[in-house]
Amino acid sequence: MMEKIIPIMIFHRTLLLCVGRCGEAFTRGQPCTCDFDCMQHNECCPDFEASCTAAPSCRGHCDEPFRRGRPCDCDRQCVLFNTCCHDYQLHCDMPSGTDLCSDPFIDGLTALNNGTILIFKGELFWSVEPVSHSVGSPQRITETLGIPSPIDTAFTRTDCNRNTYIIKDQYWQFDGNMVMKPGFPKPLNSEFPGLTGSISAALAVPATSSRAETVFFFKKGEFYRINPFRSLKYTLLSAEINIRVSLKAFPTPVTAALSMHTPQGSDRYQHFIFSGRKASRLDSSSLLKWRNSFLNKCYSES
Repeated sequence: MMEKIIPIMIFHRTLLLCVGRCGEAFTRGQPCTCDFDCMQHNECCPDFEASCTAAPSCRGHCDEPFRRGRPCDCDRQCVLFNTCCHDYQLHCDMPSGTDLCSDPFIDGLTALNNGTILIFKGELFWSVEPVSHSVGSPQRITETLGIPSPIDTAFTRTDCNRNTYIIKDQYWQFDGNMVMKPGFPKPLNSEFPGLTGSISAALAVPATSSRAETVFFFKKGEFYRINPFRSLKYTLLSAEINIRVSLKAFPTPVTAALSMHTPQGSDRYQHFIFSGRKASRLDSSSLLKWRNSFLNKCYSES
């Protein structure tokens, strides 16, 4: 009986320590966390400071209140007193554009498997908590995710794996915890044949009994194309559709798109298109119209 219990106890104990887990992506439901925002939310494991910030550093400590006795500080007043830690500028002195609402245009946003929404803008990204809708502190894209910034766009697949794709001329793939998969970046053509040029938005649409999982790619200007997964018949199609011609009264230019999982309701997902400050919610009939418009265009040219 004890042989069955001990491994479970050891596994649970490892979730209470940060050794080997420093910087791990946040996941709901853990007894404590080791991501570098845990201090702000009072969710760190007991050994976080000892294991993850052994040397005086501002990583994970930005805007912490001043406390006497520390070797250096990470609050906003440390610059005035010349007491900032050596990496304050790297982690805490954010570039211009740190106000998410100061400019309506964003580079991309996506909803992860756990419901968290990531919003990308310039060199930074923000996370929005799915229940309270609170917006986290800005994080640097390159430092946190390991990819160049600003990005072109991002989307999360609607299949069972729910991998996230971030595009900037090429693409990177991340798992459900936003850990980059090995072997990336890769050329867009390696998974999306015929997809070239600057991509401004991507909208993932789940599969149905008669349709493969599909991604609508919007290019800068007024065009979009479609790439279904696991469907050679359609991924080889390369026509582009002019939105103003095929979808009149549709908002242009498309600057961002979002697919959100909705456990309740008739549709499993809600789909949104953004054009600057304007947001449009799309229903299933609109998505079907897009797909048919694309296919008719392709077959008419074949």
